[in-house]
Amino acid sequence: MRKGVMVWQQGYGYHDYDKTRKVADNDVYDLASLTKVISTTTSIMKLVDDGRIDVQDRVAKYIPEFDTDEKREITIEQLLIHTSGLPAFQVYVDELKTREEIIHAVRNEPLINRPGEEYVYSDLGFILLAEIVEEVSGLRVDRFVRNNFFYPMGMKSSFFNPKKVGRWFSNRIPPTEIDTTYRDGLVQAEVHDERAWFMDGVAGHAGLFSSADDLAKLAYMFLNDGNFAGVDYLKPETIKRFTERRSPINQRAYGFDRKSEGFSTAGQLTGPNSFGHTGFTGTSFWIDPDEEIAIIILTNRVHPYRSYGSSISRVRAKIADTVMQAIEH
Repeated sequence: MRKGVMVWQQGYGYHDYDKTRKVADNDVYDLASLTKVISTTTSIMKLVDDGRIDVQDRVAKYIPEFDTDEKREITIEQLLIHTSGLPAFQVYVDELKTREEIIHAVRNEPLINRPGEEYVYSDLGFILLAEIVEEVSGLRVDRFVRNNFFYPMGMKSSFFNPKKVGRWFSNRIPPTEIDTTYRDGLVQAEVHDERAWFMDGVAGHAGLFSSADDLAKLAYMFLNDGNFAGVDYLKPETIKRFTERRSPINQRAYGFDRKSEGFSTAGQLTGPNSFGHTGFTGTSFWIDPDEEIAIIILTNRVHPYRSYGSSISRVRAKIADTVMQAIEH
């Protein structure tokens, strides 16, 4: 998408290796960790916009379990840039099988580093950010982001828990993995991430399903100073604040990844101010604000097993470079 126009939208390949169904332009994919930015970070931006939270707030203000000597100084900012000291993830689901048990474990998870000193990309931090959204707003993150962004923006293909939405929606979703550990069969129209699945399909780090059309709308809103179809959803200064480099350790912004030096899934030709994210299932969302361009890639690269599609990062980079080469200045 460039300058508010969908320039190229195309489905390639098939839903599975039997080639019984071609990929359609409006197919819906498990976004995996794109959930972190499309749902959770966007919700945090809205709460900051409305003055209901500040990124410098201590997490302990909203999550009492953090009011300990070890965790008291951890801030929302540190959760957003992955420097809180929390581990990347814990399996949990070998023993904990309910949302309540997993949330309790995350809230009480011991740190592996002193806060602010090390970068560890953490699913747990974003699970907690979604908990903060719920503590402040009274709405679970899926409902909050739907009420404030997806529904009013006409994002009609963005939902958690697709099977609860209806077959008209879930039938548009390609299969992800054949799960031989927890679900004993094909995972389709259910969140791929096991922790999110045991958390009733709604979590801050994973669980959202969406289409390229819908993600393009959100990308346009980010590029258009928070305005979409004449309605202001976020303040320009909030978008700028969240998408600029914010980490003292690396290139990361608040919630968003930014183009790094050397190899980047955003390719070599996108600008240095590009921001976005990727997802384990093979998804990618990059925005180059200087060129007013969004490059969105949705795949089910983990089908039938997560060992497949190991070259997806190179594919993302090649697609991004192909897009940038096609631009006529």
